[in-house]
Amino acid sequence: MFGKFVKGIGIIATISLLHTSISDASESPVTIANKEKNSNISTKYQPSGVMLTTDQGQILYNYRGNNQVDPASMSKMMTLYLTYEAIENGKLKLNDKVKITNKYATMSNLPNLSSVSLKQGQTYTIEELIKQTTLASSNAAAMILGEKVSGDNNTFTNKMNQQAKSFNMDNTNFVNPAGGQNSLLDQYAPSKFKKQDYPKSTAKDMNLLMQALIKKYPQILQISKLPRDTQKGNTFKSTNLSLKGQPLYLPGTDGLKTGTSNKGYNIALTNKQDQLRLNETIMNVKPFGDVNAKYNRNRIGNQIIKQYRQKYEYKKVLTEGDHEIDGKKYHVKKDLYDVVPKDKSKWHLAINSKGKVYVHYYRDFLPGSHYPRVAADKKWKWF
Repeated sequence: MFGKFVKGIGIIATISLLHTSISDASESPVTIANKEKNSNISTKYQPSGVMLTTDQGQILYNYRGNNQVDPASMSKMMTLYLTYEAIENGKLKLNDKVKITNKYATMSNLPNLSSVSLKQGQTYTIEELIKQTTLASSNAAAMILGEKVSGDNNTFTNKMNQQAKSFNMDNTNFVNPAGGQNSLLDQYAPSKFKKQDYPKSTAKDMNLLMQALIKKYPQILQISKLPRDTQKGNTFKSTNLSLKGQPLYLPGTDGLKTGTSNKGYNIALTNKQDQLRLNETIMNVKPFGDVNAKYNRNRIGNQIIKQYRQKYEYKKVLTEGDHEIDGKKYHVKKDLYDVVPKDKSKWHLAINSKGKVYVHYYRDFLPGSHYPRVAADKKWKWF
């Protein structure tokens, strides 16, 4: 009877995960943002898609997360991932120097594309180019990094798309290392991708990418948290307005990447407080060119993070030792930590079919992620 009961719990848990994965959020991003006192954001600034997750990959908020849009410079997160991978593999070093050619200098001054202006004959390190890419969203720096990793940007862009597939980014297509329109990159766009003007992705896929980048190369946060950087006497600011020192500072924010095109304003925000990191992707706040849209991507993002921090917490839910779970006694082999609703009535401990204890409540996870669980041995009574 007990075995059937445990199996039933497992089935219920599976059904609950599948149920939440196909449903959108009950409240829109603007509705949530306007719960803040004195906030009155117009619905015309409604994002095309939003996803908020924990660093465990648990989805807390999903608003049209599979809506395919232009991620613009958020594409650079993949360029950064592959650059750090090349460094890890010994192909590049942070202090490797890159000499600025006429091609690179011209590329850095293309109209309608953000870039740190480069001069022919100057030299920059790979680390400096990473900072330009991350903070100033420099298209030229991203294109240079792509060349240094793969030799040419056709090969590098193919590598970006191959890596995206391995991350289960099923609705993403990159067209260059920078994320800018290929028509704006003109002659510098990868030749094999010129007919594809815009990259395509979703809030869910971009969240998968930022999860992967932060998890494998957390050193990116030491750069993305900087409000500005100075190189060769030239100071450039981060485009992330939620960082400390920026006008819309949200305590705990340390990254990660913005993206802007004529399709709208995007941002990948990461924020850590009380041992809980939240990762958020906001796509296509419109209209482009409206300064309020630019600021509202951060206002909306900040308020969603604030609201969900009021609902959830990361804590030790069970200590190592003897416990009674589902009316049976178990020896739990180690402490269990998890993200849970602050309302204790919304979750309970359970044992799965493999004899592991976990927290049960309705929730969903990104592909490749799952709820934490720890081993527990059933304690038998001897008569």
